[in-house]
Formats: sequence, structure tokens, C-alpha cells
Amino acid sequence: MKNLNLILIFIVISHACLAQQSTEHINFLSDNWKTLGSAAVKEHDSEISTSISDGVGIAYLEGLEFENGIIECDLYSPTERAFLGLVFRIGALDNFECIYFQPHTSGKWDAIQYDPIFNSSASWQLYNGKAYQGTAEIPTQEWFHVKIKVQDDNAKVYLNNDQNHALSVKLKHRITSGSVGVYSYHPAIFKNLKVTKHDASSALKTAVSPPIKKDKSYITSWAISEPYSYSYNRDIPLTNEGATQWHSIRAEDNYLINLNKHFTKTHTQNTVLAKVYINSTKAQKKKLYLGYSDKIRVCFNSKCLFEGDNSYKASDKYEDRGYVLEKDETIELTLHKGKNELILEISEDKFGWGFITQLSDLDGLTVL
Repeated sequence: MKNLNLILIFIVISHACLAQQSTEHINFLSDNWKTLGSAAVKEHDSEISTSISDGVGIAYLEGLEFENGIIECDLYSPTERAFLGLVFRIGALDNFECIYFQPHTSGKWDAIQYDPIFNSSASWQLYNGKAYQGTAEIPTQEWFHVKIKVQDDNAKVYLNNDQNHALSVKLKHRITSGSVGVYSYHPAIFKNLKVTKHDASSALKTAVSPPIKKDKSYITSWAISEPYSYSYNRDIPLTNEGATQWHSIRAEDNYLINLNKHFTKTHTQNTVLAKVYINSTKAQKKKLYLGYSDKIRVCFNSKCLFEGDNSYKASDKYEDRGYVLEKDETIELTLHKGKNELILEISEDKFGWGFITQLSDLDGLTVL
């Protein structure tokens, strides 16, 4: 019986491994190969490749349904400053996963960046730190090999056939299938793109992550208004009156409210109100910790307490990146006994629209 069980296990594992192997070497000259922006198919060093000459470009293979598996490609940056990478699970060009590499920050903590696209907006200001950025040596004018293993809501990034991953990231889009392609901002060249699909019975399937212990001091549920145009007249009081429709939006598991996920930002619809009520058993003071991007006003019980601008600035300084950081600002709230109203106004320019809030403690408080 023991030997029979071993044989059955071997058959199951063998079947799973055979079922998952479906490697496709991407032909850049295929009629299904689509290019957008400044991307173009051309010859480079006697090999057919995809080139992005300048600006932003995306090239992808239409009709290739990829959900789980391995994506491999050789990348080349002719200039030091570039943001070149791979895109996948493209169901539509306004929502997909993106991981790119920065030769101009080679060897630093942000040489690899996870940047999911939501409703046509980049979101790297929201996803920063070790969970979303990685240290790596990214060369200029030299080919480097990238391998990304995608399984359900996780992606692991490997460089130059190193067995140790350079980044492991929890993906922020829902698990779906879609096209695979390449992306860059500034010149870049790509070749030898291949895709290996893994089906649901993949032997590489990752274990289910343990549940995250929730810290209730974070404010994770908000009423969010429909987007409207940002007003430069800061004398206009911040009230509920301009909001015609409210949406109940919960934070992600990292306590972040990603507004790009829920709304399509335009030049005329780039601002929302976020509202929550805090019930206090007595008159008291509490601290509100805040991180946000890009611009914000904070009003509490109809009184404006804070106004800030954390927009991206063309600078190499960390503080000019416009990252959404926990406890980036501290605001003192003076609560009266009973129901208190907290309203935020958040406006977006580019690279990530969102915020994260936390109370210093919940003694005598209930967030409604």
C-alpha cells in the first residue's frame, strides 16, 4: 500500500508539471503584436526586437491569455536614465500589472519598482518601500535578463539567472488573465521575450498567506465622493454640500486608500472628498497621523486644520518623490463629546492618488 501511494503521488506531480508547461517564444513580427506610443518593431544587432525610442511606449501580444507562469526577456537601456520593464495581465490598456527597472538608480533601494496601472494612472507613489521596491544592479548599454514568476497574487523578480529573487511583491489587481508585453519611459530595447504558462494545478503554486493582524487604530472605511474639479480658491469652506454621490470604500490590507483603483482621474475630475465620523465618549484631544498624495485639505467639525502639497517634483531628493508615507504629517484633533466629522479633500496630478490615516489611540473613540 505504501508503494502504491508513492506511485500515485508521483503520477499526480508528473501530471501537474506536464500540464503547466506551455512555453511560447514571442514573435515580434506577429500580426497580434501591438505597439502604442513610441514603441516600434525593428532590427537591433541582427535580431528582431521591440524598441521604444523616446517618451512612453507599450508593446504587447494581443490574444495571449496569461494568468500564472513565467515571463522572461532581455532588456537593454541605451541611456542611463530610463524606466524599462514588463507588463502583464493586460485585460485592457487602462488596468494591468507593471514592473520596471531603473539603471539611473542601479544599486539603490528603488532600482526595481512595482507600479500597477489603475484606470490609466501610474501608482508608484502609493506603493513604495521594501514590499514594492527592490535593490539591484541595472546596467546601462548592456543586456540584462529578467524573469518574473507570477502565481496568483504574487510576483517574484529574478535578474541574470540568479536563483535568489530581487523582489517579491503582492500584486494589487484582482487575479485575472491577459496579455503580456514590454514598457518603457525613455529609450529601451527588448528581445527574447518568452512566456511559460502555469495552469491551476501548477506545482509552483504558492502557499496561502496567513491573515494579516489588523491594527484598528487605522481608519480603513471611508465615504468617498464622486470626483470633481480642484478649486484654487482656498477660501471656499470644505463641506458635504458639493457631493452628489458617495461611495463606501475600504482600505487595502496595508491600510492604504487607493483612489486610482476606484476613479478615473481627468484634468477636470481630479479631486474627491473623504468623510468619516468619530464618536467620542468625552471631550478630548487625539493625534491624527496622515500620509497622502498629491494635495490635501483636512477639516474637522467644519474647521480647516491642515493644507498640504505632496506632489512629485523633478528632483533626486527622496522627499520630492511624493510618496504616500505613514505618519508623514501629524494633526491634533480636538474632539467634543459625541459625533465628530472628519473630512479630507484629496487632489491628484500624477503618479498616485491616495492616502493613509491612523489615530494615535482609540481610548474613548469609535470610528463610525
